[in-house]
Amino acid sequence: FNYALKRTSGEFIVTLDSDHIPTRAFLQLTMGWMIGDPKIALMQTPHDFYSPDPFQRNLATGFRTPPESNLFYGVVQDGNDFWDATFFCGSCAILRREAMEGIGGFATQTVTEDAHTALRMQRQGWSTAYLRIPLAGGLATERLITHIGQRVRW
Repeated sequence: FNYALKRTSGEFIVTLDSDHIPTRAFLQLTMGWMIGDPKIALMQTPHDFYSPDPFQRNLATGFRTPPESNLFYGVVQDGNDFWDATFFCGSCAILRREAMEGIGGFATQTVTEDAHTALRMQRQGWSTAYLRIPLAGGLATERLITHIGQRVRW
């Protein structure tokens, strides 16, 4: 990201994991907030997965078992947004270039670079926001060991 930041010039930057596909409405539903409030540095949307995670795939209840990410992208991020403290989750988001350049780009000294990047923007007086509408979908982890490993990193 930091490499691309130095070589591009757009006012806004969309971040998506390589396996995520945005909906047609991704920019339509998010950019108005960014344009309407020039202090918003980050507009985060939920991570959503179109494939079942290992629990959904291996439990008899299947998709009737909600993914644990519903807790984070529902209750936690909604609460964070209420206090203008939305976490950046590395994907499914829009960032304002001015804010990113003002903090020197992505935080690189930590494995939670996305959350630390949001904290740096907030410390500089930027607002962060969360829109609780899934606007991109990606692949869930396929094996339990990779699922657990991913969650431990998060």
